[in-house]
Amino acid sequence: MQDILIVASAHLAAALADTLRLDLDLALHLVPDRLAALELLRRQEFALIVLDEGAGGAGGVETKATDLVYKHAGAATLLELNFVLASVPRLQRQIRAALLRRAQDRAAALSTVTASLQSELGASLTSILLQSELALRQAPPALAPRLRHLVDLAGSLQSRLRP
Repeated sequence: MQDILIVASAHLAAALADTLRLDLDLALHLVPDRLAALELLRRQEFALIVLDEGAGGAGGVETKATDLVYKHAGAATLLELNFVLASVPRLQRQIRAALLRRAQDRAAALSTVTASLQSELGASLTSILLQSELALRQAPPALAPRLRHLVDLAGSLQSRLRP
């Protein structure tokens, strides 16, 4: 899911959308206002939602719709830009930077979760390994082969979990 939703009038966003389609290998969805964005957000998730801050209106329906876009954005990164004041290359750089930040944040989160999971599983496997080794020392000869197999399995799993 690397789609981008651009919420801006077509005449302001057309050049940006064309540039992004050439520059990035992502699907772009262009909607004219925040109410249309809400309809699309009900059906689909996005990596990035770009809002034209000039189209937000000073109050009323558009402001409430903006709040709802933020509420229903899910895991998407939200970026409010002024399409009137910024050039297409500047908007493109900001969008590229937001996508890069998102990718870095996801990679960092994945690394943290992986390290945490390895730590938890490693601690549990160490306990299993120690307990099965103790049981093996005290086991009757008939159970020794099964416990030896359990010790070997736990040791194998523990060595595979090490970074």
